[in-house]
Amino acid sequence: MLFFLGLGIFLVWLAVKDKTAEEMNSIKMAVQQSNYFWILLSLVVSGFSHFFRATRWKIALEPLGHKPSTANAFFAVMVGYFANLGIPRIGEATRCGILTRYSNVPFTQGFGTVVAERALDIICLLLLFFLTLALEFKKISGIANDLFLNSLNEKLDALMQKKILLIIISICLILIVAIFYYFRKKIKNLFSEKVKSFVLGLKEGLVSIKNVKKPWLYIAQTILIWFLYVLQVYVVFRAFDDLANLSFVVAMVITIFGSLAIAVVPGGTGVYQAIVIQILTTVYFASETSSFAFAWSVWSSQITLILFLGLISLILLPLFNKAKKII
Repeated sequence: MLFFLGLGIFLVWLAVKDKTAEEMNSIKMAVQQSNYFWILLSLVVSGFSHFFRATRWKIALEPLGHKPSTANAFFAVMVGYFANLGIPRIGEATRCGILTRYSNVPFTQGFGTVVAERALDIICLLLLFFLTLALEFKKISGIANDLFLNSLNEKLDALMQKKILLIIISICLILIVAIFYYFRKKIKNLFSEKVKSFVLGLKEGLVSIKNVKKPWLYIAQTILIWFLYVLQVYVVFRAFDDLANLSFVVAMVITIFGSLAIAVVPGGTGVYQAIVIQILTTVYFASETSSFAFAWSVWSSQITLILFLGLISLILLPLFNKAKKII
């Protein structure tokens, strides 16, 4: 985690180190002169996407016999997002722990529904990718080449030239396999009753998705969540005169590649901005100043929203549930 966070910070530094004072002033002015209405609207759209994620989670928990309040589900989701800013993917466990504490939802069952939810998110991301690929094939393939394949080829070429490093890696892999084989019985014994219980609860959570009582509502909310993810990017185009003519498809492209950045770096720090700027300037020929201002506006506003709602949720959770007990 620290490595990827450090990488993100390094990319932030890399993005600004060669900027002249005049260029930085131009970017600052672009942000200041942007139409804040559209950025605020983006935050409202994002808030609704978080809300629908919470209500969709409630639908998944219902077949297991659990009906947490919408407030608790929403607070849990926001605290989970808040936790993810520190350590990627810890938020999933965090929000399940919150429902365990405040709504008596067994952790393993809740976690199973979240795992199923994440699997569905990956499917949605892939579907969005293939839809966008069909609409923007040449540009998408160009982005993939510029951002990933060329970079990967360079790294592989450099690695092949370092034969000693390859030998060391091979020896390490052999040692790992040998150690695993030697201790295989002890590793097998680690699957105690508690672990089996955890796996059983996880399985119940996963299976609950196919047993939801309102499958069409679950699917509709899933589509709506991903539509809102793209929409929250698209409306910010309107905040900048140079980008106002960019289409919804461009927002889809940014959502896809931006999601990859957020998946590997806490909050996507640095990586998100670098990818978005690269896409807008090299593929859609937007000015670097507007692209820089846009990327930082989207990223900083969304992070601010998560910080705000996450902290508010942490404060309101005990107060809301205490008041509910009194009533």
